[in-house]
Amino acid sequence: MFYNVAIIYYLTEFVMQEKISFTLKKEERLTGEMRIKRLFEQGEAFLVYPLRVIVFVHEGGDGEVKALFSVPKRRFKRASKRNLLKRRMREAYRLHKHLLYASLAHTTCTVDIAFSYISNDLLPFALIESKMVQILQHREKFLQH
Repeated sequence: MFYNVAIIYYLTEFVMQEKISFTLKKEERLTGEMRIKRLFEQGEAFLVYPLRVIVFVHEGGDGEVKALFSVPKRRFKRASKRNLLKRRMREAYRLHKHLLYASLAHTTCTVDIAFSYISNDLLPFALIESKMVQILQHREKFLQH
Protein backbone atom coordinates (compact mmCIF):
# COMPACT_ATOMS: atom_id res chain seq x y z
CA MET A 1 0.00 0.00 0.00
CA PHE A 2 2.75 2.43 0.97
CA TYR A 3 4.61 1.59 -2.23
CA ASN A 4 1.64 2.64 -4.40
CA VAL A 5 1.24 5.91 -2.50
CA ALA A 6 4.94 6.67 -2.92
CA ILE A 7 4.74 6.07 -6.68
CA ILE A 8 1.68 8.27 -7.04
CA TYR A 9 3.36 11.03 -5.03
CA TYR A 10 6.51 10.81 -7.16
CA LEU A 11 4.53 10.95 -10.42
CA THR A 12 2.51 13.90 -9.14
CA GLU A 13 5.68 15.78 -8.25
CA PHE A 14 7.21 14.97 -11.65
CA VAL A 15 4.15 16.25 -13.49
CA MET A 16 4.08 19.43 -11.40
CA GLN A 17 7.78 20.12 -12.04
CA GLU A 18 7.60 19.45 -15.77
CA LYS A 19 4.27 21.28 -16.16
CA ILE A 20 2.89 18.56 -18.39
CA SER A 21 -0.76 19.12 -19.18
CA PHE A 22 -2.87 16.01 -19.63
CA THR A 23 -5.87 17.90 -20.95
CA LEU A 24 -7.17 18.25 -24.48
CA LYS A 25 -8.63 21.72 -24.68
CA LYS A 26 -10.70 23.22 -27.46
CA GLU A 27 -7.70 25.29 -28.60
CA GLU A 28 -5.83 22.06 -29.32
CA ARG A 29 -8.49 20.71 -31.67
CA LEU A 30 -8.34 21.42 -35.37
CA THR A 31 -11.31 23.48 -36.51
CA GLY A 32 -12.09 25.65 -39.48
CA GLU A 33 -13.01 24.51 -42.95
CA MET A 34 -10.04 26.18 -44.68
CA ARG A 35 -7.47 24.74 -42.29
CA ILE A 36 -8.91 21.22 -42.50
CA LYS A 37 -9.09 21.44 -46.30
CA ARG A 38 -5.44 22.54 -46.45
CA LEU A 39 -4.44 19.64 -44.17
CA PHE A 40 -6.07 17.02 -46.39
CA GLU A 41 -4.89 18.59 -49.66
CA GLN A 42 -1.30 19.52 -48.79
CA GLY A 43 -0.54 17.28 -45.82
CA GLU A 44 1.63 14.19 -45.91
CA ALA A 45 0.10 10.88 -44.87
CA PHE A 46 1.54 7.78 -43.30
CA LEU A 47 0.02 4.66 -41.84
CA VAL A 48 0.44 2.99 -38.47
CA TYR A 49 -2.33 0.41 -38.51
CA PRO A 50 -5.13 0.92 -37.38
CA LEU A 51 -4.55 4.68 -37.76
CA ARG A 52 -3.90 6.77 -40.84
CA VAL A 53 -2.13 9.99 -39.95
CA ILE A 54 -2.06 13.15 -42.06
CA VAL A 55 0.38 15.86 -41.03
CA PHE A 56 0.77 19.39 -42.31
CA VAL A 57 3.65 21.42 -40.90
CA HIS A 58 3.89 25.14 -41.64
CA GLU A 59 6.12 27.92 -40.41
CA GLY A 60 4.85 30.52 -38.03
CA GLY A 61 3.22 30.29 -34.67
CA ASP A 62 4.75 29.16 -31.44
CA GLY A 63 4.94 25.40 -31.91
CA GLU A 64 1.25 24.78 -31.49
CA VAL A 65 -0.32 21.47 -32.44
CA LYS A 66 -3.93 21.06 -33.53
CA ALA A 67 -5.45 17.60 -33.82
CA LEU A 68 -8.47 16.12 -35.59
CA PHE A 69 -9.94 12.65 -34.96
CA SER A 70 -12.22 10.83 -37.40
CA VAL A 71 -13.85 7.46 -37.86
CA PRO A 72 -15.48 6.85 -41.27
CA LYS A 73 -19.19 6.16 -41.37
CA ARG A 74 -18.53 3.68 -44.16
CA ARG A 75 -16.69 1.36 -41.73
CA PHE A 76 -18.92 1.82 -38.67
CA LYS A 77 -22.59 2.50 -39.29
CA ARG A 78 -23.53 3.00 -35.64
CA ALA A 79 -22.68 6.42 -34.23
CA SER A 80 -22.10 4.88 -30.80
CA LYS A 81 -19.21 2.78 -32.17
CA ARG A 82 -17.73 5.72 -34.05
CA ASN A 83 -17.92 7.85 -30.91
CA LEU A 84 -16.31 5.08 -28.84
CA LEU A 85 -13.37 4.85 -31.24
CA LYS A 86 -12.95 8.64 -31.39
CA ARG A 87 -13.01 8.73 -27.59
CA ARG A 88 -10.30 6.07 -27.45
CA MET A 89 -8.13 7.95 -29.96
CA ARG A 90 -8.57 11.25 -28.12
CA GLU A 91 -7.71 9.64 -24.80
CA ALA A 92 -4.56 8.00 -26.17
CA TYR A 93 -3.49 11.30 -27.74
CA ARG A 94 -4.27 13.26 -24.57
CA LEU A 95 -2.13 10.96 -22.43
CA HIS A 96 0.88 10.96 -24.75
CA LYS A 97 0.83 14.30 -26.58
CA HIS A 98 3.79 15.44 -24.48
CA LEU A 99 6.00 13.24 -26.70
CA LEU A 100 5.08 15.39 -29.69
CA TYR A 101 5.32 18.66 -27.80
CA ALA A 102 8.81 17.74 -26.59
CA SER A 103 10.03 17.33 -30.17
CA LEU A 104 8.51 20.69 -31.18
CA ALA A 105 9.69 22.61 -28.11
CA HIS A 106 12.43 24.60 -29.86
CA THR A 107 10.73 25.21 -33.20
CA THR A 108 8.41 27.84 -34.59
CA CYS A 109 6.41 25.37 -36.66
CA THR A 110 2.68 24.87 -36.36
CA VAL A 111 1.50 21.31 -36.84
CA ASP A 112 -1.97 20.25 -37.98
CA ILE A 113 -2.53 16.53 -37.58
CA ALA A 114 -5.47 14.25 -38.42
CA PHE A 115 -5.94 10.75 -37.06
CA SER A 116 -8.30 8.57 -39.07
CA TYR A 117 -9.30 5.10 -37.91
CA ILE A 118 -9.01 2.65 -40.83
CA SER A 119 -9.62 -0.78 -39.33
CA ASN A 120 -12.93 -2.55 -39.84
CA ASP A 121 -12.74 -4.00 -36.32
CA LEU A 122 -13.42 -2.42 -32.96
CA LEU A 123 -9.95 -2.66 -31.38
CA PRO A 124 -9.18 -2.31 -27.65
CA PHE A 125 -7.83 0.89 -26.11
CA ALA A 126 -4.45 -0.69 -25.25
CA LEU A 127 -3.70 -1.36 -28.92
CA ILE A 128 -4.83 2.09 -30.04
CA GLU A 129 -2.74 3.66 -27.27
CA SER A 130 0.41 1.74 -28.26
CA LYS A 131 0.00 2.78 -31.89
CA MET A 132 -0.58 6.41 -30.86
CA VAL A 133 2.67 6.36 -28.87
CA GLN A 134 4.43 4.92 -31.90
CA ILE A 135 3.05 7.74 -34.06
CA LEU A 136 3.92 10.53 -31.64
CA GLN A 137 7.50 9.27 -31.32
CA HIS A 138 8.10 9.70 -35.09
CA ARG A 139 9.84 13.02 -34.69
CA GLU A 140 11.22 13.02 -38.22
CA LYS A 141 7.68 12.96 -39.64
CA PHE A 142 6.84 16.21 -37.88
CA LEU A 143 10.15 18.02 -38.31
CA GLN A 144 11.11 17.13 -41.88
CA HIS A 145 10.12 20.56 -43.19
